[in-house]
Amino acid sequence: MKKYWNHQTKPSTYVISFEGAVGFEGTYRDGMMYLKSLDNEGMISFENDYLPAIRGVTKTAYRALMVEKELRREIIKLKKKLNEK
Repeated sequence: MKKYWNHQTKPSTYVISFEGAVGFEGTYRDGMMYLKSLDNEGMISFENDYLPAIRGVTKTAYRALMVEKELRREIIKLKKKLNEK
């Protein structure tokens, strides 16, 4: 088994290959979950593996939403300033 980063893709992807054949290509976190599922005959723990991963995704999505919301507010403020002049 060989694990490495493929920097030729945008964004870079984490690759796990077996005897030259690519078994997985994606994010590092997903790659670690893939390896854990291989060790456990294709099974992952919902509580120990899935929930922590989904919490990270939820936090990232929430932060992105808040940034977008703030950006929209700034755009509205700028439009008001431009209309006043």
